[in-house]
Amino acid sequence: MRTFNFIFASLFVLTRLAFADDTRTVTGRVLDEHGQSVAGAAIDYYWRANGPAKHKDGKPLDPEINKEDNKLFWANEGQMAPCRDVTSDAEGRFSIEMSDRFYTLMAMDKSRTHGGLTYVSKQDSDGIEIRLHPLVRITGSFEGPEPGSRPDFTYIEASVPEDETRPLDNNHLAGCGSLQAKFSISLPPGRYTLAMRDDHELPERELTLTANQPEVDLGVLHLLPKSRLNINEKIKLSQTSGAMGDYKKHFGEILPRWHIVDARGISKDAQLSDFKGKWILINFWALNCSVCLRHDLPELAKFYEDHKAQRDRFEILSICIDCDERLKSIADVDRELAPIVKYTWNDKPLRFPVLLDPSMTTLERFGVPGYFTILVDPDGKLVEGDETVLAKKLEK
Repeated sequence: MRTFNFIFASLFVLTRLAFADDTRTVTGRVLDEHGQSVAGAAIDYYWRANGPAKHKDGKPLDPEINKEDNKLFWANEGQMAPCRDVTSDAEGRFSIEMSDRFYTLMAMDKSRTHGGLTYVSKQDSDGIEIRLHPLVRITGSFEGPEPGSRPDFTYIEASVPEDETRPLDNNHLAGCGSLQAKFSISLPPGRYTLAMRDDHELPERELTLTANQPEVDLGVLHLLPKSRLNINEKIKLSQTSGAMGDYKKHFGEILPRWHIVDARGISKDAQLSDFKGKWILINFWALNCSVCLRHDLPELAKFYEDHKAQRDRFEILSICIDCDERLKSIADVDRELAPIVKYTWNDKPLRFPVLLDPSMTTLERFGVPGYFTILVDPDGKLVEGDETVLAKKLEK
């Protein structure tokens, strides 16, 4: 049995929900189909379809350490439970601390037979209304990737339709893990997408649930062989093979040539040696890195603006890494960035040069194991530090 899968899925759910986002207090009421208050309804923006992550005595399960807790954590497929203990009062009113990264709230009554969800905009946090309707139960099982085989762990997640005006926000609503290769999730009528969230592949499936069909059995879903590795898996393989070293061992040395196929703001044939005499911040990022797009690049954009009087002494070079090798040009990068620039960056595109490496090549050559920032001194040598260190250098 692959313990890695248990830990991965556990961390995926728990860490994501504990992500240090901004939160806000959202208040509202839960009403039934006739507009009457519903007391004792549970409200949350992410739900487990494996029951409460607690023992009967209320003590939290510890699935990462305790083997029996792991089994309990992924048992009870189909038992809907919120990840936070928030319930409506006698008048149906509730108050919940909600992550700004999520934009829907789902409520269910005590019996978990009726539920409803509502969209929560960034502007409206008070007076939210959630109406309950009979829930629809979705069930199914998994087979594969080999014919007749059954995976020893699966995790499937239900999501609401994406909101194009919130490209970096989270549309995931509920997930069901299983040691038995099966799933069961109850949701209000509406449109959803089902997708695997562990190391198995399954084409995303769109569903429209209606109140006149309370049970939807999807039968046996056939998993596909994993066709792509994620960035962390590729880095680990590269390190194991020796292709990727450790950049920290090369402080004081000149970095090798990078691999760039296109660029904006500088020539695509430029190399680091062209910037000798300036401090250089090199930031590695990717279009599927939410932290990069939400935090790192905006922070670097602010640094660039705050130090515009000193730009003759430094430059920021942002290298977009595409390990899936889908992007061919900066035009492809800009097309993917367009909704982020418009809705997340307030129509402010990046002012510093953007370079594209649609491979792992530059990461391997530099020995950089992921998406972060490194610093090169005016002599073209790698030094320890980031924009914080550079800010101090520019003060001198």
